[in-house]
Amino acid sequence: MTDHNRSLPLHASPAVPAPAFGLRISLRLYAGLAVFALAGLAVAPAASVRMEPEVNQGVLAMPCRFAAAPVLADIPAGVFVMGSPPSEPEHAPWEGPQTIVTISYGFKIGRFEVTQGQWQAVMTNNPSYYTGNSNLPVEQVTWADATNYCWRLTLRERQSACLPEDWAYRLPSEAEWEYACRAGSTNAFAYGPALLSGMANFDGHYEYDSSIGTISDPAGVWADQTAPVGQYAPNAWGLYDTHGNTWEWCLDGWTYYLPGGSVTNPVSSASGVQRVIRGGGLYDEARNCRCAYRLPCSADYVTQEVGFRVVLAPVQLELDTTAEGHRL
Repeated sequence: MTDHNRSLPLHASPAVPAPAFGLRISLRLYAGLAVFALAGLAVAPAASVRMEPEVNQGVLAMPCRFAAAPVLADIPAGVFVMGSPPSEPEHAPWEGPQTIVTISYGFKIGRFEVTQGQWQAVMTNNPSYYTGNSNLPVEQVTWADATNYCWRLTLRERQSACLPEDWAYRLPSEAEWEYACRAGSTNAFAYGPALLSGMANFDGHYEYDSSIGTISDPAGVWADQTAPVGQYAPNAWGLYDTHGNTWEWCLDGWTYYLPGGSVTNPVSSASGVQRVIRGGGLYDEARNCRCAYRLPCSADYVTQEVGFRVVLAPVQLELDTTAEGHRL
């Protein structure tokens, strides 16, 4: 596997933490949590980027959009089972215990990973390793970079009277991410029980089927670079590239285990520098692209393997941190 100057492996198993539980608190979390940009920052003029139809199901009617804003899909409130069962081949302990999660509100999420064209229209630069096409996903962005983008995009749409003051862009919580990725699926992937070469941008030499685990395919496709967003089939809710292409930052601090039991609107407020990433990437085997697979990543880590997608949600949501589980 080509190194591409990666300074740290993303594929190592997370260290088992000391058995210390997180603070048991409930807080009101603003959609712009931990944003490092300030109101009034200048933003660049709109860039010409590819737009796809929005998927609207009544979550929020927007009178207009910034021309280079991410295309969104409405995600309804609902209940799903987060994580994977121990019986799933190559299940990792940090994928459990399976947790019944209630998402009590509708929200919007990017149909695609944020592209380089969309990033440049707001942030005026392009930090990405793979370039040459504005529809490639932006990468080599830290967690703080991604939250800055969300806040600047919020300002841009508020200044244009496109976005009400009580809604804002942010990163998805880990629970929102998996809920939207699954799109009602209880299988290992949104597509079903298997991810085979050509179905997503991953290392196609190592496919996966939940009936047997990893399948070696010497003839499998491995592009060894990011692909323009939207080149593979979407899930049932219209989201593209939730399996492979780039890992995606989530809002949450890393905890080794999921909460377990039944929780509503969970998000981890774990302290420390590690954040959750989801979805797998271009260098990964299919097993790491499963809906339930999750890894920690230092918030300041810069790599061409990590990008993000946005969520648009009410500014104040009651997000629960009362059952965080073991954390690093």
